[in-house]
This record gives sequence, C-alpha cells and structure tokens, in this order.
Amino acid sequence: MPGLVIIGAQWGDEGKGKITDYLAEDAEMVVRFQGGNNAGHTIIVDGKTFKLQALPSGVLRPDKTAVIGNGVVINMEEMEGEIKRIVDAGGSIANLKISDRAHLIMNYHKKLDGAEEKYRGNKPVGTTKKGIGPAYQDKISRIGFRVGDLYEEDLLKEKISFMIPYKKDLLDMMDAEKCECTNGSLFAKMMRWRDMVDGLVCDTSVLINDALDAGKKIVFEGAQGAMLDIDHGTYPYVTSSSTCAGGACTGAGVAPKKIDSVIGCLKAYTTRVGEGPMVTEMEGEEEEELQRLGGEFGVVTGRGRRCGWLDLVQAEHSTRLSGFTSIAITKIDVLCGYKEVKVCTAYEIDGDVIRHFPASLSKIEAAKPVYKTMKGWEGWNDTAEVVRNGYEALPEEMRSYISLIEESLKVPVDIVSVGPGREETIVRRNPWHS
Repeated sequence: MPGLVIIGAQWGDEGKGKITDYLAEDAEMVVRFQGGNNAGHTIIVDGKTFKLQALPSGVLRPDKTAVIGNGVVINMEEMEGEIKRIVDAGGSIANLKISDRAHLIMNYHKKLDGAEEKYRGNKPVGTTKKGIGPAYQDKISRIGFRVGDLYEEDLLKEKISFMIPYKKDLLDMMDAEKCECTNGSLFAKMMRWRDMVDGLVCDTSVLINDALDAGKKIVFEGAQGAMLDIDHGTYPYVTSSSTCAGGACTGAGVAPKKIDSVIGCLKAYTTRVGEGPMVTEMEGEEEEELQRLGGEFGVVTGRGRRCGWLDLVQAEHSTRLSGFTSIAITKIDVLCGYKEVKVCTAYEIDGDVIRHFPASLSKIEAAKPVYKTMKGWEGWNDTAEVVRNGYEALPEEMRSYISLIEESLKVPVDIVSVGPGREETIVRRNPWHS
C-alpha cells in the first residue's frame, strides 16, 4: 500500500504542482487533502499552461483518479470556471472524485475575509481574501455547509434559513460588503452546484483506503507549505489548515501507517507571499532581480513574491515536522549565472547562534542569518541533453550546493527540477522505491 505525500518545505510556491504531476505518472490516484483555492498550481503539459486553484493537479492526467479530500474547502464557483477551461482545452473531469465531507466556501466567507483583514489595521495577515479562513471557522464552529448537504434538501433548507440572517447580521456588524442573497436564491444556486458535481461525490476515505489495500500507488498532494501550518508555522501569518505531512491523514481519512514516503518540495531559494517574518529576505534590486529571473508572481494573487536566499534553519524545521524521506529541489536553474550563492545555515539572535526555528515572532524578526557563501555556476544551452545525461551532467558547483542541503537536512535529494516542464526533471532515485 504505497502512499506518498508531497509537502511544500517552505512558505508555498515551491513547485509542488509540477512534482505532483510528475510523480503521478506512476500512481493510480492523486489526493488533495487540505487548503482551498488560495493555493495555486502551475502545470505545463505539452506546451499548454494550466493554472489550477480549486482542482487538484491530478485532474490533468485522465488515466488517474483525482480526489478532493474531506480536509479541503471548496469554492464551487471557482471550480466551475476551472472545469470549463480544462474541457475547452480538450480535457475531461471524468476522473474527479469529491469527498461528501469536504466543506464549501460561500460568498459571505469572502466578504468576511476582507472585513477581518481590514480590522487588523497595520498588521494584516496577508490573506488572499478567498474566504478560506472564514470557511474553516464555520467548520470548527460546526455550522459549515458540506458537499454531502447538497443531497439532503430538507437539511439544506434548514441550514440556509439559519445561516442567511446570521451572516447578514455579522456582515453588517463588521461593516462589510452586504450579502444580497435570499434563502431561495442560495438554495437554487446550491442545487446548480449539485448538478455540476453529480456523479463525482462519494466517501473518498473509503475509495482511498480500498485503493491502498489493493496495493495501488497514491500521491497525497499538499497545498501551501509547512511554514504556513496553523500549528507549526509563523503564527499568526499562516493558513487555516494543517500543511505538514500529518495533515494528509486527517485531511484524506487514512491512518498514519499507510503513508510510506514523504517528499519535501524545496525551492533552491526562499520566497514568501504576504506578511510575516522571513530571515533571509533580500532587498531592493537584488530581490527584484531574483523575482524577475524566477518569475516569482503569485498564481492566485498576481502579487510579487518576497525573495531571499535558501534558509536551512527553516528547512530543518519543515523536515523534522513532516519526516521527509527525500527532497525534490526545484528552480535551481534560476540560480544559474550567479557568481556566488548564499545559504543560511544558522541564526544569530541576541548574540546566540541557533539552528532550530523559534516559535516567537519577535525572536525570528530579530534573527540575523549566518550565511555560507558558495561559488555559483553557469547554465547550459540544452536542457534536454542535461536531463538525458543525468545528475552528473549538472555543473559541479550546483552539485556541491545540493550536497550541502543533503548534509544539513540529513535527507537525500532524489529529484532535481531544472525547468518548469514535466520533461525537465532529473530523478536520482525513484521515491516510490525509497
């Protein structure tokens, strides 16, 4: 029962979509287990670029089953748009399965998201305003709508009759954008959603566990990154779900013993979107150059990502929390042409050198990076030839950089992504056989 989890080892945007899509070649099922359409994945297939938010990456492989697990919050209207784009491009969603326990993002969640950010004043969290946090709030408050509710009309009407006046009062109290929907209009909209997903909804925990018990390979696809975990990230500048490997168990409905491997997707440098501390952050032209070279603009927000050198203190934190069995390093090609590259190996805080990521925001903000400077490397003209010739064809300095990561994290780098396409990938060791 080979279950393989892919986790972002930083603050998201590490290229998990590409790695998930690549490893799905050998899998029968791809499962998204947390987050919502605040997480964007860019996947290039046969020269076509797909930007996914509501749908899991596996939906682009029609021979695989793509699953939206119970831990995900779903914006049905966003999903409808993505489905149309895939179908218009000649694809299909016949391989998609949706958990009847997954919660729904409503329009009032998005309105509340923006209002809450306004109340934070000059200390915003940097939310995408997609309604993710308020949807999870309703889940924890036990008043949320679940996908399965769409099939119980009496229950649905009862919940709507409670929710509409409650949310309208809340929106008024927070001076938020008004909600114009009525009980009838919301019910009609939700019936349209039911028609859209009819035949795709099931108890996905049973589906997944049956597949694992039958010996089928399953990829569990994480969203965001470990440093945005609600418990272990840079709180409060985090997301609203468990983004570490343990989240795959609760978010997909599988036991921990059914997870065999955990791949940490690690960008060769550090990026972050929104607010919160980032010890290795660059400034000015240096940051703008790396942002330009890496195309560091958010899939969901379009905002420029904050950029910095690789932070191994932060990466060790993620590695320990998720128990990475291997690393997939991405965007290392972006660093080609730098004469020197820096790697943060420790923090200096109030005169003390520490190697473990602290919980205190004030300590993180006071931290100064302790850098190891390494010789840079030149690029290559023919990526296909480099991939054909394998790992040893990479520049020696690049391989030294990768070796430092392996030595520091005590985890092998099994996959090296040298470009955005599926084919621009070097596999040193098959993670399914780790």
